[in-house]
Amino acid sequence: MNQVLVLLALLFIAPFSSAQLIPAQADSLQRVRQQDDSIIRASRAATNTLIASHDARGLGRYFYPDFIRISGNGNMVVGKDAAIAYWTKTFAEQPTIYYIRTPDQITISDDGLSAWESGTWAGYNTKSKGGRYAAQWTSRNNIWKLQSEFFITLSTY
Repeated sequence: MNQVLVLLALLFIAPFSSAQLIPAQADSLQRVRQQDDSIIRASRAATNTLIASHDARGLGRYFYPDFIRISGNGNMVVGKDAAIAYWTKTFAEQPTIYYIRTPDQITISDDGLSAWESGTWAGYNTKSKGGRYAAQWTSRNNIWKLQSEFFITLSTY
C-alpha cells in the first residue's frame, strides 16, 4: 500500500515539478541567445575594423573553410582562402576602400547552431555606396563564424 501511495505521489508531483523547470529553462535559453547575439555583433564590429585596417588575414579568422560570399555586383567567392585572396587584391587595388556593415536583426536558430543576420552596409571610397545584406553565422564547438554573406547594392555614385 505504501508503495502505491509513493508511486501516486510521484506521478502527481512530477508534472508540477517539471512545469516549474520550464520557466527556468526558458530564462537560461534566453540568456544564451542574448550571449550569442552579443558575440555575433562583436564579431561583426571586429570584421568592420579589420576591413578598415585592410587586414585580409585577420578577416579570415571569422570565416569557415567553406565560407561563401556574394558581393553587391553578384560576384561569388567560395572558400575562406579565396575570400582572403579577394580582400587582399581589393585592398591592394583600392588602398582607401572600406565598408561598414550594421546589423538590424540577428535571429538565433532553435538549436543554437546557426544565426541569421540582416542589416545595412555602406561603402567608402568605392563606386558602391551601400545597400542591404544578410549573413549566416554558424556555431561549431561554441565558436561563431561566418558561413555565408550576401550583399545587395542599392546605392552607387
